[in-house]
Amino acid sequence: MLKTLPVAGGMFLAGCSSVFDGGGTVLGRIDIINSSFVANRIRVLVTRDDETLVDREIELPALDAETGAPGTVIEPSWSETQGQYTIIAVHYDESGDRETESWEYTITRDDYDRYYADSHEDPGCIGAVITIGSFAETENAAIGISPTYMDRPCGTSR
Repeated sequence: MLKTLPVAGGMFLAGCSSVFDGGGTVLGRIDIINSSFVANRIRVLVTRDDETLVDREIELPALDAETGAPGTVIEPSWSETQGQYTIIAVHYDESGDRETESWEYTITRDDYDRYYADSHEDPGCIGAVITIGSFAETENAAIGISPTYMDRPCGTSR
């Protein structure tokens, strides 16, 4: 599926809305962290209701015990539209060939409520984290994708 999708383009920079009208949610920032002692190359796909928002290959250096876990951030460049956001990640090798099965997670309104409903905060969106591997794993380590609490999940513009 990932190889057949075109690269998403023409995205509009937007913040996140703090008003929810019911069933959907808004996805904010995505933090990507390599927790493995080997470099990893992954392809990240983000969709909203079957519309491709992000399709990007990301190279992450190996974990360094002195400097910590290398990572990157995908800031939200999509509109603040509520919907069903799905994040998919797959390992790719240097020649661009898929090396593993895909991991995926769909962000729901329940995820947003779990982190923000009982607090006085209403950031208007929820962030996510993609973690590759662990200290004990080597190449093509498991990829974890999940929603997470963030102080500013809607990106730097908020």
